Amino acid sequence: MGLLVGSLSGQNWHRQMRRLNLDQAGRLDFMIDKTAAIGKEFGFSPMGIDLSVPALLSFDRTYVEEFKARLAENNLTPVMYVGGVVLSYDEEVRLGALNTGYQHLDVAAQLGARTVGFGCGMNGRVTREGRIRLAIDSVGRLGKAARDHGIRICQEDWDYFTSDDLIRICEGTGLDNVGIQSDTGNWYILGEDPLFATKKCLPLTFHTHVRDYVVEGGTYNGIALGRGIVDFPSILPLFAQRAANDRLILSMEVDTDDRDEDEEAHASYQYLKEWLIATGHWPEASAGSKS
Repeated sequence: MGLLVGSLSGQNWHRQMRRLNLDQAGRLDFMIDKTAAIGKEFGFSPMGIDLSVPALLSFDRTYVEEFKARLAENNLTPVMYVGGVVLSYDEEVRLGALNTGYQHLDVAAQLGARTVGFGCGMNGRVTREGRIRLAIDSVGRLGKAARDHGIRICQEDWDYFTSDDLIRICEGTGLDNVGIQSDTGNWYILGEDPLFATKKCLPLTFHTHVRDYVVEGGTYNGIALGRGIVDFPSILPLFAQRAANDRLILSMEVDTDDRDEDEEAHASYQYLKEWLIATGHWPEASAGSKS
């Protein structure tokens, strides 16, 4: 139980990976090495890492076991992302996507993930009400498959579904393992106040992305935590409250368009570490690394 710190590695260093022109294997190596190094530098033990199942080089069980061992050797706890939900009126499309999601869940379960994220593929011809109805059905099916693996699934606040929509979808499935991935900055993209939306969604929050934004050039641009517009002194205690009876990973995400990624990432992790120590929420497993 309690708060752990993690990394959305693919976003935190996406510009570096693009410039290095890494292939799929190189991207995985880069993300694991960067995340493990942050964990060691700041004393986050274990360290969470957000990874997509399709990013793996193979779904072969031998490879997955080897990848699982590699994460364990680097003291990394995975939060995986799966496909599986496409909000099309075409039943063949919906079921085809779900079959992919079921396969991804098998891999996530083998890796030992207990929380997985997912997104809804949208179809512009489907109305908002239609999307919600289709989401309740497909997310419910994915949730039932996940429940058989002892896995919780959660959808991020991003670009379309509002906090009320996300809550309605979760509750519509009737499943207690279907929830929300609350991204502190993305509520702005949906036109919502992050503090209000975080409070509203807290009972259904299974995972978090902690990120800060500044508004520049008509864009929400990523910046180090505490340097932007998100009210972290009010939001972080809410996550601590949610983690009182359940482990919650604060996966840090910078995703800056024009700043130094390493500088923004380090400043963000320093902010989180100082807050965790000052408020008495430093993970017990990391007690020997408070300095």
